Amino acid sequence: MSVEKARKIRKARRVELHCTLGFSSGEVEGDATITNISTAGCRAESDINMAEGLDFQVILQLPDQSPPVKVERASVRWVSGRAFGLIFILFFPSERARLRTFIDKIK
Repeated sequence: MSVEKARKIRKARRVELHCTLGFSSGEVEGDATITNISTAGCRAESDINMAEGLDFQVILQLPDQSPPVKVERASVRWVSGRAFGLIFILFFPSERARLRTFIDKIK
């Protein structure tokens, strides 16, 4: 998918960000580095091999946010080498609101 096409598909504003993401499922557990994020998902990089379709619980260690933002269910949408894209499928409205407020403060 071209970058231009991907931008047209996205409905949520993405911002550049470098912070830690923890993920766990029944199969895989580990950490990744977020490189950009929106309220709908993020791009991250990890040394752990990912596969499209894997579902995780995700903990977003956002700067100056305590406690971390918790996403109950996220799914791997694409993988390219160490990079992968997550879509946030399920999280509590209060957690989504915290993420939205955080993103809105980033210029």
